[in-house]
Amino acid sequence: MKWVSRAKGVISKLLNGTLIVAFAGMTVLIIVMVMLRYFFNTSIPGGNEALRFAFVYTTFLGASVLIGSRQHIAIHLITKRLPNPVKRILAAVENWIIIAMHVYLLTLSFRWIHVTGGNMAEELKFPMRFVQIALPIGVLLASLYAFGNSIEALFDREWPKEMTE
Repeated sequence: MKWVSRAKGVISKLLNGTLIVAFAGMTVLIIVMVMLRYFFNTSIPGGNEALRFAFVYTTFLGASVLIGSRQHIAIHLITKRLPNPVKRILAAVENWIIIAMHVYLLTLSFRWIHVTGGNMAEELKFPMRFVQIALPIGVLLASLYAFGNSIEALFDREWPKEMTE
């Protein structure tokens, strides 16, 4: 099961790097826009829209990374008292529920993009489908992570201690 951990690690490093670059770019853009607005009474055309679109991408990619590292919302009041084999089964079931929800969200997102994806961004003048595609990308990545988590929970002898204690 080490291949699952390695694959998750490689994908996580790529996504974390992408998110760091995106947040750094967003930070620089915000600082420049504030300085331009307050000191020069001007702005960057499309800057606010670009920030909003970058925020959308970082939200969906970041959510998938959190699922991969098992840092999503979970309440372990009862499960932490259960025996380890039951915890493993419940963790796998939890991840399959996450996958089911994301598959449903994926089908809805494709319908949404089909209907509204041809609309143009107001300032940047490109089809909104390029922004909306962040949702299916995030959903697919989250589903892959959840699948990997379920395999680790069921078959990895060194399943993470934080999940079994």
